[in-house]
Amino acid sequence: MDSVPPSALTRPSVTPTQHPLDEAAVSGEIERTTWLDFATILLFFVGMFNVIDGISAVRNSAYVKNSVLFSDLHAWGWFFLVWGVIQIVAAFGVFRGAKWAVAIGIITAFFNALAQLSAARTDPIWSVTLMVLDIVVIYSLVAHSGMRREASV
Repeated sequence: MDSVPPSALTRPSVTPTQHPLDEAAVSGEIERTTWLDFATILLFFVGMFNVIDGISAVRNSAYVKNSVLFSDLHAWGWFFLVWGVIQIVAAFGVFRGAKWAVAIGIITAFFNALAQLSAARTDPIWSVTLMVLDIVVIYSLVAHSGMRREASV
């Protein structure tokens, strides 16, 4: 039986080469990633809140008042249910880096802010909270999604 010495089983050690580190590029990438991740999480949560509100309105939940600006509560419920699903899909797309998802995220956040303004009579504090979150999502996606293209070039 031939035995192999332990030194023959190990790989020779290699010292990694040092690459120059551009601290400005690294901090810009961290800031971009942080803002886009934050926008993605907020877009996902706003979408989930819209789905929950939509289901509650369609099922005649007691916590949703039937005092919407126009139409009836069921129509608003279906709108927010579908709109929330679109926002969740857009959030997953932004997280994966899809450019189409950034556009969908901005558009859905803008129209969701308008819809929340229209539905503010049902629950004003909740509507204003979601409008503020939509505005932060819009800012994050508009201000920091362009940096992705610069960083990947």
